[in-house]
Amino acid sequence: MIDIEEYGIHEGISEIILTTISPDGVPNAAPIGLHRKSGRLFARIYNSKTLDNILSKPIAAANIVDDPVLFVQSALSNIEPERFKFIDGFPLLKDALGWIVFDCICKKGGNLSVVGLSPVKGKIIERKLQPINRGFNAVIEAAIHATRYVVLKDQKYLDCIEYYNSIVKKCGGEREKDAMMLLYELIGNPK
Repeated sequence: MIDIEEYGIHEGISEIILTTISPDGVPNAAPIGLHRKSGRLFARIYNSKTLDNILSKPIAAANIVDDPVLFVQSALSNIEPERFKFIDGFPLLKDALGWIVFDCICKKGGNLSVVGLSPVKGKIIERKLQPINRGFNAVIEAAIHATRYVVLKDQKYLDCIEYYNSIVKKCGGEREKDAMMLLYELIGNPK
């Protein structure tokens, strides 16, 4: 039995990068919020390659990472094949601090499906003491708004991104600032 709290997954929403694999063996990575509520663990996933992969092979892995650039890349572009490693034929991120593989049960919806997650196996690779960095958290929020902007092209999402960028400029380190530069580049709005 896997104690998901050992992996930092507590009540509420934990941001991870979910890896899946297509029927023809192509790995995919996307940032996803893992929801833990009243003992249930699930993800809400929009129609996407990620959902298609889960529907064809109901397995996914939560990769716990601390690299803001990797979050932005996985949100807005494809991760390079060399960034993956395969364990038992399933893709995981080489830079993950830990991972949990889940069996998935999908309740298909219109644009949004709920995927129940049952932990099968996991590994903690590195434990790091890391204080909360407001800049890192702002990158995650900006990436969420960027994915919405890419789909909807609504100015309100750009306004939110700029707000979070102001936090990154004030509170983030070089990696967070690099992540924001990449984000703007990938949404076609270079800063």
